[in-house]
Amino acid sequence: MRGSALRGTDPIEMRLLAPTALIAALALPVVARAQPKPALPAVVGATEVVRFTTPSGFIDDPVALDGRRVAYAIVDGTAHAELHVVELATKQDAVIDISAVTFHPIDVRLLGARALVIGATDDGNQVAALVELADAGKTKPAGTVVYRVGPATHITAITRDGALRLAVHRATATQTGTRHEVELLAVDSGRRVAGGRALELDRNDTDVKLELHVNHWADGMTRAFGIKGGEWDPKENQRSPNVEAQFDLVAGKIVDKKPIGDLFEQRKRYGMLADAGGKLDFVRMSWDNTGVELWRAGKPVPLELDQPIASYDPKSLQSAVDATGGGYLAFKVDPVNAAAVERKKADPEYFDIFKVDGAKATRRARVLATGARHRFGVLGDTFYLLERSTAFDRGGRTLTLYRLGE
Repeated sequence: MRGSALRGTDPIEMRLLAPTALIAALALPVVARAQPKPALPAVVGATEVVRFTTPSGFIDDPVALDGRRVAYAIVDGTAHAELHVVELATKQDAVIDISAVTFHPIDVRLLGARALVIGATDDGNQVAALVELADAGKTKPAGTVVYRVGPATHITAITRDGALRLAVHRATATQTGTRHEVELLAVDSGRRVAGGRALELDRNDTDVKLELHVNHWADGMTRAFGIKGGEWDPKENQRSPNVEAQFDLVAGKIVDKKPIGDLFEQRKRYGMLADAGGKLDFVRMSWDNTGVELWRAGKPVPLELDQPIASYDPKSLQSAVDATGGGYLAFKVDPVNAAAVERKKADPEYFDIFKVDGAKATRRARVLATGARHRFGVLGDTFYLLERSTAFDRGGRTLTLYRLGE
């Protein structure tokens, strides 16, 4: 035998080794062939409807849905901005140049054959315009501006007395503080339908004549909420206690007053509302990140999730809720949450969608979002995810629509 490995080996040992070596040789391929891991489903509980991307510029934040159409804006710096209105059934895409309106859209509303576009200006103000989406008797081609509004401090589409209106708020510096003025415009024509009384606040956000200290705002800056000094009671020869009060700038008067019960609760609640960005209906994490609070009409209610809250990244919470308590919220799974660390295995990075009903939130869908950040929105049974760029907190390159249900 020439093999050096067998030199000096007894023939009997060779006969005994041969079957063993054969068995080992046959077993090697079985041992080396690792079982493939099952692929994670990309979407659970929903179906992808359509996906949009752009080779240049980016898809900006505002997205509008009306049941049969989706509208989104593509912006290329300060060179070009265009609104895309896509029929979901046919995927027909109508493109409208909105460069003359804004290069930074912050809200879009589909209003039949027209669209309301609200944008931000370089100096921090806002503008708005109603634009045609389709030819109207061949006299108003697509892109025609029906009317313009602004610049103003804030321009917001709100529902007032059952009708959609534009609330236009202007804040003007005075020698002693700030004057706040609002007007309501008809959305379809831009016509002024209501004015109101200016609210004169000093540098401490107090209207001295009304004895009202403003804490927060709502409804497009048409309502100011704060603490009002008590009334003088001549019989008791003293003031009544301070009250919570709401000043309606359109009506020009105090429209609601409520006694302050628990002073500690009131101060804590007002602190949260001061940071709510002009909203009374929203969802936020509790102060210790151990729960979720659903705020309705400016008051919190603990929200019960049907999934462990500790599995999610608290900074990823987004919501779309209304005053009735309905709507949705969304969370992204933290892959290295405490439970995952304990079992030494990272969780898949799903973006989970919850349906809010009363004080409960039930997970309805999830989308695999490994290493991605998304902006979330919803209308009816359709939700969208706008994937953020890596180092840019405005807009993104990919917009995807999903319909709830398998």
